Amino acid sequence: MYRLILSSAFLLFFGSQVLAAELTPDNIIGNYKVSARAGFMKVYLNFNVVSAQEFEIQRVYTSGRKDEVCKGKFDLNSHVFWDFDSLGAGKLFKGVFICPSKPDKPVDFNIDFKDKTTEDLAKGTNVTVTSSLAPGRNIQAHVKKH
Repeated sequence: MYRLILSSAFLLFFGSQVLAAELTPDNIIGNYKVSARAGFMKVYLNFNVVSAQEFEIQRVYTSGRKDEVCKGKFDLNSHVFWDFDSLGAGKLFKGVFICPSKPDKPVDFNIDFKDKTTEDLAKGTNVTVTSSLAPGRNIQAHVKKH
């Protein structure tokens, strides 16, 4: 019985450490639901990180209609940020995507994850997005891994 309890505690401790890992290009692979408010408009996206360098993005409307799937490439870089309370290190997702209907119009964007972990993405978390679609604006978005 003692071994079972000890084994369970060991698995829980180390399992939770893996779940709360620092973000890397490999451990962010997966499907995400994103919602953001851009001015008076609420935008919903399916965001799929398919490899350590590539992703797909698709706008979804509340009616269930979906736009085309656009494909892109990304880098996940470390950066330093100021959080009013302290100086910290975080992750910045820098992506560029192209939609099939507009192959000559690449869209670039950044997602500032700050110090978020894989556990934060699994629970759902708020991030800051900047994009060439809305120059000079910081867009608050909610990201949740599915």
